Amino acid sequence: MERFGDVTLAKIRDSADLRKVLPSSLTGSETVIVKPNWFSPHPANYTDDHALGLLLGALDGKAIVIEGYTLEKHDGSMKFTVDGSDVNWKWVMENPDWGWVREEGRWEEIRRQDEWFLEEHGLRDLLREHEADYVNVTEEIWAGRTVDPGEVKERVEERYGPVGEEKLYGFLPEALKAHEGAPLVSLGKVKGIGGTFPSLTLKNLFGLIPDPLRSWWHGPGDARLGESIVDIARVYASYFRLHGVCEAFREATAMSPEGEVEVEWGRYDVVRDLGFASLGGNLMNLDAVTSAIMGVDPSKVSYLTQGEDAFGPYDRVQVERAKTASGEWIPKR
Repeated sequence: MERFGDVTLAKIRDSADLRKVLPSSLTGSETVIVKPNWFSPHPANYTDDHALGLLLGALDGKAIVIEGYTLEKHDGSMKFTVDGSDVNWKWVMENPDWGWVREEGRWEEIRRQDEWFLEEHGLRDLLREHEADYVNVTEEIWAGRTVDPGEVKERVEERYGPVGEEKLYGFLPEALKAHEGAPLVSLGKVKGIGGTFPSLTLKNLFGLIPDPLRSWWHGPGDARLGESIVDIARVYASYFRLHGVCEAFREATAMSPEGEVEVEWGRYDVVRDLGFASLGGNLMNLDAVTSAIMGVDPSKVSYLTQGEDAFGPYDRVQVERAKTASGEWIPKR
């Protein structure tokens, strides 16, 4: 185990190891909300049943697992047309209203594909085993079961200042508001070793924006992405006690132009058997230190630089320590 201020890095073999490094205020809580990273089924790119199982097994209380729909989670059969043309990210970039999914069974198809993802990867069985609830935020928000946006706006702006897009104030489900004050664990993955934009615990909260394809929230050239990540974090931090666990229990991703896995946004290698997690209650510090361990400069990560206005500066001293840490956690590339 190694500490960088309030960030802990530890080797994790099982739930008992994880429990030892989690605070008792989390492990002993009556209810814990858990946000895994279920963006896509690509190798090493999502929270698998092993990782989620380790966290659920370390908790005493009732777990509520939350995620949104994405068009990336599918078995290859899902295709949509709108007015006779294929829907792609460019179309959504210019048409952020998702009312069209209610037509011709499209919403039902997204539901079916989400269920396929849970069943295919053993996640539905895991939820049953731990008697964990699953709340899909897209489903709740599209159905109108949300907290009054005016209330959310007042709460968020009092604590963290205004968000850039007021639509975000309508993205808090009533089903979660019922557990106000509970800890919310962003269970992120170590993704993007050696790259320029790691996907860690703050970035993981971006999945709580309900749109199944979040191109509009990225903005042209990702110009809006950092702000969108920070702003949805403001909303949830106003109602819950955020905690981060960024795991590389079995696998992590490392960006490489010749990587073994090819996806729409590039290529990457799968780094196996790292067997560790970074943890902390300050997601800014956690992601900044983890970035440094990964060989990424946090001062060039938009959601960390922009997040300082809302959540305060990350710990530069610990980041410098992390930059010079040995390759025990992640081998130098």
